[in-house]
Parts: sequence; structure tokens; C-alpha cells
Amino acid sequence: MVHIIITLACIFRRLHSSSSNALDTTKMQAKNIVLNQWKLINELKSYFSKLTSDNKAIENALNNEFVQFLQRIDAKSYGSDLVKYFSTMNVSKRFEMTETKQEQGNKISLPSILNELVNGKVEEKKEAVPKWKVTKSLVSKETVASRTSHLVSSLHAIGNTPAASQVIEDLIAHLKQYPEAKHNAVKGGAVRTLLRIRTGTAEQKLLGALNEALALLGHTDPVPGNGIRILSIDGGGVRGILVIEMLRKLEELTGKPIYQMFDFICGVSTGAIIATLVGLRQKTLDETTEIYKNISMQVFTQSALRGTSNLVWSHSYYDTALWEKLLKAQWDNRSLIETRRNLTVPKFCAVSAVVNQSRLSAYVFRNYALPCKVQSQYMGGYNHAVWESVRASAAAPTYFEEYRIGNLLHQDGGILVNNPTAVAIHEAKLLWPTTPIQTVVSFGTGRTAPNPIDPLTELTTTTISNSSWKKKFFAILDSATDTEGVHTMLSDLLPPNVYYRFNPYLTEMLDMAEIDPNKLEQLKRDALMYLRRNEDKFHDAVQALSASKSATQKLVDWVNLQKEIHGLKSSLGF
Repeated sequence: MVHIIITLACIFRRLHSSSSNALDTTKMQAKNIVLNQWKLINELKSYFSKLTSDNKAIENALNNEFVQFLQRIDAKSYGSDLVKYFSTMNVSKRFEMTETKQEQGNKISLPSILNELVNGKVEEKKEAVPKWKVTKSLVSKETVASRTSHLVSSLHAIGNTPAASQVIEDLIAHLKQYPEAKHNAVKGGAVRTLLRIRTGTAEQKLLGALNEALALLGHTDPVPGNGIRILSIDGGGVRGILVIEMLRKLEELTGKPIYQMFDFICGVSTGAIIATLVGLRQKTLDETTEIYKNISMQVFTQSALRGTSNLVWSHSYYDTALWEKLLKAQWDNRSLIETRRNLTVPKFCAVSAVVNQSRLSAYVFRNYALPCKVQSQYMGGYNHAVWESVRASAAAPTYFEEYRIGNLLHQDGGILVNNPTAVAIHEAKLLWPTTPIQTVVSFGTGRTAPNPIDPLTELTTTTISNSSWKKKFFAILDSATDTEGVHTMLSDLLPPNVYYRFNPYLTEMLDMAEIDPNKLEQLKRDALMYLRRNEDKFHDAVQALSASKSATQKLVDWVNLQKEIHGLKSSLGF
């Protein structure tokens, strides 16, 4: 028997020696050689099975010899599907698996595997890989630049024709996949051509695609008013009801929806929820109130026992999975930049806090791309889903789990910038650097009047001692989330007829997850009382928001547009 095995091994070596020369010819010849050798192996196994009962040792020897033969073949050189299949996996284990199944009574054999593979019926089973571990294939800078140049050239050649729509969609997909291509596209004149197409069409679908493409390239149209009009909304959980009532007051006085009043809307935590509803989805305030209450009632209605157990196991008191489900149902899977297809949607950003880096830092979710060679002070991106921006910005510690996007771990932006007005001004000036700020309206979610303290009484009745760690922690937290500190700074820097801050005093400072109907009703009464007391201030804010653009400014905007369309921006200037 040993002599037979040795003889068979010699036969296989000779077969391999003769076939190695033939493999240099074509892929088809390589496949035929492999299949012919397997037929020979199969015939030999069948022959020896009739001669001796000890056919298991012979079959194993043949299998091992065939494995060694396959492993000597370079799949990259010959491209055979058969060779690729065996060279990208541990073939010995495959044979062992096959033999094990045969012992269990399964009718699986190596010839059937090969036949199914040749016929395209067998696919290699790949192990499931976590999404965050998957990396996209590397593409050289030259390839990206070449593709960008080709798309821009096609855009120039097609111009304002029916075929332009597909080229614009291809350009949008390319810019989303390779944001670094923006610079080459702008340098190649993509903005100029897109603006030229836009001036010659009235088709809404094409205008939407053009608007998104221009937003990806960092182009920003002039503001319609006398200057930049900014809306900023603080965080504060269910106290966002106060903000909705104050927004309602603005709509009553102007007769316009919120998204038409402002050029830039920024929110953090609960402010991000309201901002996406009234700014991106353009819901009415009644619809916003209903959505807001429904989500709050579903998420914050939970037994204390379940909440405590969640807090222990997942560091979140409330059901984060339910929270995400409700957000997805309300805000679908559209990306932030896709909202720019609606021509009336203002610039928007939501702020979260990244907590897994060396420094706690703000992250800005944008529905716009910054212009070329313009760098923000904050990290950020536009390729996120709208619901993800809300989920990350409102991931309040101990209330909900952190939210991971890529390698960044996001928590509620309120732990870093609970009043995002300064962030909003910074981002707006990056988009319109030469345009003055017309109006900044900042809404808080309530405050309580400080208790008056008599210094003499305090000194005589209070024993001086070191504060506890708990007191120190909450003092630091209050300092980090202080909204009035930002207000004080901005009120000193901006003129009084430009900056307006509205933050009602409350009878009781409610927890962000409060759902008691009586307390919520008291919250609304506090808002109405504040509105009556600040009637004049609201009228002043509305007057500032309503300032229209002068004829001279409109002429300058038109001239600047013509300069961009005809590529004269560098030769002329205002």
C-alpha cells in the first residue's frame, strides 16, 4: 500500500511539472488541467476502493497531494475562479470539513464541490465583520483627480441640456465619496458652470440637485435680507416647550414661518430637535408641539426599577433603542446635505460633544460644506443622517447611551456648549465672511431667579469648610453648561439692536425628563407671562428681522453673480 501511495505521489509531481508549463498559456487551459487532474484522482480513488478496504488512507493521500498542487498555483497570475476559490481559504480544513460531513451521512464530496464551483453555485462564506472595522478600498489621489476632472469637463460640455441632470448627480455622488475632490472641482470651474445652468432652468428637481451640488462645493448664495439672520436654541429637555411658545410669538408678529425668517439655525440637544423640525422639515409649530410631546411621553414614561437597571448595565436610565427608533421614524435616513435640495431650507447645524479624545471638544453637524480654504474652529461633517445629528446632540449622560459615529463617541452637546449662539455666529461668518450680522435671536429654556444672600448673615451663620467632591463636580458642571455666561459676552460684543436673548424665569426649574402634565402646564404659563412682560422686546426683534435689502445691495449681489458665472472674480472686485 505504501508503494502505491509513493507511486501516486510521483504521478502527481510529474503531472504538476507538465502542467506548470501549460499554465503559462491561458486561464482556460489552467482550469482544464485542474479539472482533468481531479478526474484522474477520482478514477484512481474509485479503482483502489475496489482493490482494498483500506481506501481511507489512499483517499487522504490523494486529497493532500491535490491540496499541495493547488497551493502552488498563483491565483493572481492565472485568474482562475477555481484556483482563487481554493487559494483564498484553508483548503485542508475544507477537505476535513467535507470528510466529517461524509462521516455524518451527508452526501457532500469534493467532486460535487468542484462542479458547483465551476457552475457558479458555490460561494465562499465570509465571516461577518463589524461595520466600524470595514475600510473602503484605497484609491490614489491621481485617480480621484482624474475622475473629478472628467466630471467637470462633462459638465462644461453638456451645459444646460436634459443630460446635465445625470452628470450633476454623478458629481454629487463623487463629492460625497471623496470630499477632498471639492478643491479640484472648484478650481476646474464647476461652480461657474452650475450657476450658469441654474440661471437657465426653472425645473424644481434640477434646481434641487444644483443646490446640493453647490452646497457640497462650498458655494453660498447671498442672504436675502440686509444681513445674516441667526437663530440659536439652547438645550434643556422638555423645557423646549418654552422655545416653541416663543417661536409662536415671532410667527404671530411676522406672519412668516420660522424657516423664512432666518438664514442660519443652530441648536443643541432639545434645541437640535426643534431646529430640525421647524428648519429642515418645515413643520408648523402645532405639528412640532405634537411631535415633541409624543416623543417625550413615549421615551420618558418608564418605571423606576427598569430605569435603574438600565443605568447600571448601559449607563442610560431611559430606553435608548426606543429613542433611536422614534428618531428614525420621524427624521428618516436623509443625510444633512440632502436637505439642501429644498431651496427654502436655511443653513443648519447641531452641536454635540466628543468625549473619547484627549480633550472634550464640540462637533458640528452641518447641512452645508465650508468654502475652499476655509477652516472651522470645530470638527464637523455633513454626510450624517438628520436623525443621527439629533441622536448625538441629545445623548444626555445617564439619560441615554453615548452615540458612536466612526471612531468618535458623542454625548449631549449641552455638557460643553448649552448655549450654542457663539458657535452659530462663528459658522455663519465662515459662510458669509463679508456680510454683516443683521439679527441674532437666542432662545433659552428657562432659568430661576437666584436667592438673595446677605453677606453679613452668611459669614456669621455658615461654618467655613472644604466643599465635598459632589459639590465641586456640580459646580464644574454648572460652569460648563452656563448659558448666561455666553449671553453676557455676546451682549457686550454685539449692538443691542442686533442681539436679542430670550430666556424666561420659571416658577420651578424642571428636570429635562419631566412629564407631569401639571408641571408642563405651569411651564407654559411661565412662558406666556414672560411673553407679556417682554412684548416690546419681541417687537424690536421682529423689526430687526424684517429689515430688507437695499437696491444697492441687490445690484452688488447681481454683479457678483455675473462675475462668478463668467469667471471674473479675480479681476473685478467690490
